[in-house]
Amino acid sequence: MAKINPHFSRLHSPYIFPVIEEKLALLTSQVPPFSIINLGIGDIALPLAPAVVKAICGATEEMGVKETQKGYGPSEGYLFLREGVAKSCYGDLGISPEEIFISDGANSDTSNLQELFAQDSVIAIPDPTYPVYKATNIMAGRADTITLLPCTIENGFLPQPPSTRVDLVYICSPSNPTGVALNRDAWTRWITYARENEALIVHDHAYSAFIRSPDVPRSVYEIPGANEVVIECCSFSKTAGFTGLRCAWAVVPRALPHNLHALWKKRTTTKSNGVAYPIQRGALAALTAEGKQETQEQVDIYMKQAELLSSGLKKLGFSCFGGTDAPYIWWKTPHGMSSWQFFDTLLEKCHLVAIPGLGFGPSGEGYIRLSTFTTSEIAQEALARIRKL
Repeated sequence: MAKINPHFSRLHSPYIFPVIEEKLALLTSQVPPFSIINLGIGDIALPLAPAVVKAICGATEEMGVKETQKGYGPSEGYLFLREGVAKSCYGDLGISPEEIFISDGANSDTSNLQELFAQDSVIAIPDPTYPVYKATNIMAGRADTITLLPCTIENGFLPQPPSTRVDLVYICSPSNPTGVALNRDAWTRWITYARENEALIVHDHAYSAFIRSPDVPRSVYEIPGANEVVIECCSFSKTAGFTGLRCAWAVVPRALPHNLHALWKKRTTTKSNGVAYPIQRGALAALTAEGKQETQEQVDIYMKQAELLSSGLKKLGFSCFGGTDAPYIWWKTPHGMSSWQFFDTLLEKCHLVAIPGLGFGPSGEGYIRLSTFTTSEIAQEALARIRKL
């Protein structure tokens, strides 16, 4: 009889988003769906930028013509997109197209990169943070080698280098869920730690386009030495509205130790047939001058809602954080309520969906996350409902 991977049984809590979907489905059966405001899962609220739509449609038409049809593409991504990312996002930072690998999402990359490391590797993960980092390492048999890095109000919700040595560190900056970001000094401390301890950092940088603070780098490779210790994972999902299209990239520098660049290329060419050609053409369009202007306008709209919700909650006497460099607000629950209690209160009393902080880790207890991927009308309606509490 087939034997099942025993490490799956060590995932003691269910993945949070399906649980919320079940609660939402129950409410939807009782009230009209249009009365529910969803500020939970960070999905897009605006349509694709016109330049992206035009490029995807044009590329799809190419697929219907014998002379321009495309079959299997390069597993690492078409060179035109890798060159576009290198030029548009990394400029003179020394990142070459060959160091860029196109994928279907930063979720996939941050989940799969752990395959390159030994099963007994010691893993450091911020707490709270995106739950996929911890879950995939538990599935790989590392439940007993995971070190949590508490991100609390006392340290500004920023992960601090541990006092002991670890092999692999996950950092999401700007952070999902807290919405805060590491500045240059904080990143310099992490790069120094990694180099001194021969550790590797996986940087989930899905929210780079939302950065507003001048002391927060737009890429970790702005920090000297980062290319020797950091793999950076970026995405078109939030910056260009690709959540329904799926396209991202990981930068795996050649300067990394253990020949990691060659190992990741081997893994990619073995396990992936790449991202669809029309989607990659759409991604390239998002990097053009026209595409950047259109997508940045959407990012600005989301960040305006972050400002609206944050200032509105503070005027009502609540404590909240984030919303400056990321489209998330980290809202402290009132009156000592647990994160799930406050989630249920907002869902039942306001028909408002949030994300309980506990779902992002133990240090998330006492907070909930609001997504600001919404419109001004919905954000104002959400505040009006909260005010009635």
